[in-house]
Amino acid sequence: MSAQKQKRKKRKDTLVLKLLIIVALVLVVFEGRLIVTMITHRSVMNGSSVNDEADAVETESGTIEDTVQEPSKDNVPAVSGSSGLDLSLAGLPGMSVSSGSSEPETEASRKPTVSNPDSQAIVREAVTAVDDSYFSDAAFIGDSRMQGFRNASGITQGQFFTSVGMSLSKMKSEAIIPTADGENITVAAALSGGKYSKIYIMLGANDLGEYDWDSFRDGFISVTKRFTEIQPDAIMYICSCIYVEESKVTTGDYVNNENVDKINSILLEICENQGYYYLDLNEILSNGYGSLIEGASSDGVHIYENYCKQMLDYMKTHYVPVDSEDERESESESETSAEN
Repeated sequence: MSAQKQKRKKRKDTLVLKLLIIVALVLVVFEGRLIVTMITHRSVMNGSSVNDEADAVETESGTIEDTVQEPSKDNVPAVSGSSGLDLSLAGLPGMSVSSGSSEPETEASRKPTVSNPDSQAIVREAVTAVDDSYFSDAAFIGDSRMQGFRNASGITQGQFFTSVGMSLSKMKSEAIIPTADGENITVAAALSGGKYSKIYIMLGANDLGEYDWDSFRDGFISVTKRFTEIQPDAIMYICSCIYVEESKVTTGDYVNNENVDKINSILLEICENQGYYYLDLNEILSNGYGSLIEGASSDGVHIYENYCKQMLDYMKTHYVPVDSEDERESESESETSAEN
């Protein structure tokens, strides 16, 4: 072989070697990125919120929505002592549920969920949680959100007097509570049918368009006073109106968190003046910026099963001990006597 041919062959071999080295480097870089991606993905999956694993289950839509989803009776807990209501939840399998806010969270930027955080009417967290037996002599009154709580939280005790679309005006006078014989009666009539030591009221979602707030205040006081006349020994728990996720609400501009805050400030004021107890459910359902947790609801109003369970856990740790209620009644009686 001539020297010239050997030289060409050597150059060719060198070129092939360089190409192989380049290919090897490309493969190393690609594999490295692939490994990093796999590790990162696994880390994100392992650290994801329990909300992503929860079944996406939502209550039937109320007056403030136009769409009512097809009901499903799968996985709906049996409720002891219900008012004959047999409305189940609509299953939404495969819908992802996320939580949190995209905004950078700091203590300074977080918004209080109550107008007066130091109010004595707000029920604080107890050291020991109660079990379901605490609710055996409780009456739960409310709209489709309370109805969804009944269906999805897993609660096994209590009487539920609920109606889709319940508002203050409807609760005051209309026969909207279904009975076992297929008739409808008023909430007051339903409440008269037994003896209860606790009354939980969840109202406000269907009153967000009520701009005569003085009328709402007077009407709510009138209704609750009527309930205390019917059940004079009952502890009155007023549940906060739960925030909405405004970007998902399609029923009107009035369904917004500004109105939710306004109604809640009125409810808290009523509790302070009337001796009722305020349950701040937004303490666990707010994203920290005056809105419902993102991904907690598909329509922006009715929350998924996982959050209904969190509500039940909240109620089990936020209650009034009997001795505290007796002490408060004694103080109230003393103040009344002093005024007279």
